[in-house]
Amino acid sequence: MLVAEARSPLSWRAKWLPLVVAVIAALWFNRWILDSAHFFFADDWGWLERAQFGPWRSSIHLLPTAIYNDRPAGELLIRGLYEVFWLRHGAWNQVWWCLHAINVALLVVLARPWLDPYRLTLAAVLSACWFSTLTAVHWVGAVFDLLGATLVLGTLLSYQQAVLGSTRKWWWLGLSVMLHLAAIRTKEFALGMVVVLALWDVLLLRHDDWRKRCLRLAPHALLALVLLVCYAQLYRQQAGKLEGSSYGLSLSAQGVLEGIGWYFAQAFYAFTPGSNETHVGIGLLFAAAVLMIALCSRVGIAALASAAILMAAVLLLGKQRHPLYLYVPHFFIALALCALFPRRRIVGMALTFAVALLLYWPVHTGFLRDARNFVLIKGSYSKTLYYDYARLVQHGTPASPVTIAVSEAYFDPFSWGSGDALRILHADNTIKVQVTVLQQGGDPCAAAKGSCFVEQQGHLVRQR
Repeated sequence: MLVAEARSPLSWRAKWLPLVVAVIAALWFNRWILDSAHFFFADDWGWLERAQFGPWRSSIHLLPTAIYNDRPAGELLIRGLYEVFWLRHGAWNQVWWCLHAINVALLVVLARPWLDPYRLTLAAVLSACWFSTLTAVHWVGAVFDLLGATLVLGTLLSYQQAVLGSTRKWWWLGLSVMLHLAAIRTKEFALGMVVVLALWDVLLLRHDDWRKRCLRLAPHALLALVLLVCYAQLYRQQAGKLEGSSYGLSLSAQGVLEGIGWYFAQAFYAFTPGSNETHVGIGLLFAAAVLMIALCSRVGIAALASAAILMAAVLLLGKQRHPLYLYVPHFFIALALCALFPRRRIVGMALTFAVALLLYWPVHTGFLRDARNFVLIKGSYSKTLYYDYARLVQHGTPASPVTIAVSEAYFDPFSWGSGDALRILHADNTIKVQVTVLQQGGDPCAAAKGSCFVEQQGHLVRQR
């Protein structure tokens, strides 16, 4: 039945209205990131520093050389944009803003054969505006999740087109393999895409005999196997360094369950006072509710299983949990929530209410306002200090080492990489920088050598 529906023609309105509504929703809801106060933050400076000083060839290699942060596809995007925009932060924000809208559009096209236009619109609007899952949209350093979602959705869409399309099937299959490779080399979670494709093929596409299905999946399976072997060898070599760090793996059922509970609690705004067990327990209740909804249809099962597979890697990182990692799976969770059967008016009304509540809740509680304000206030603080520094040194590079005293380390532009932002501005990676926190009654310049800058009343002042 699903395959027959996938092949049935749609009216112009039914085909394009969900796409238009979804893209408008994504752009309108996230327009706040275009605020002039939204500035570079934390590891943004580290990636920009690599773009400034690192050779291009270091970003061009197919096989991984490290377990984490060896992500050449995302780094190439940063390098390319850096060549075009340099430090014009507004332009970077516009690209991320539009890339999220593209991701939402890809979800619409991907899910169009499986959902009726109304439910498709619900799923797309939810994915466009689900605030707790959209950290990647306003963080330059999170390009690996943002672009990773583009490539994951593109891989699945190309594979689906190779099966359901009437022409250029091998062209679409080849494109899906290339996008799959790019997705893995953007972020490691895409290693599981071969399982996602197999599930999609078995549960939804259900086209051709098993021999042809296996032939379609073979290049994806071979690609995943080669890279999985590479990562396994790297893990054996680097396991000692990872153990005890925030990226150490927690290979236990309890750790996985805690991760599931934590991420679902974050996604559904279950920020409750009390112990971590309470927080995780409430999150597991939400996970169970989503699972029950997903089990009502093959689309729901395929979508939720895809989300779980793409989250598998981060669920093993017991010491490194962050809402950022919800960005890629949230597209599939939104799809699973809106795929509920049976297709009756009462069910549609219930889904509409649930989606509306999920979108309204952060507005009602003030979480949306507070989170946005936090990003913009800290961004304004960092931007002010950076522009102050640029104004103070416009006539020459200060003597190294440079001491900078600020009131909020980490949120200032200079702390990351001990002065990455400063070295980028001067295009000189030999400058030494020491960032200190202001202490009441202390003189940060007393023992400083070279130049010294001090924050006073929110602005940077040069002492010598």
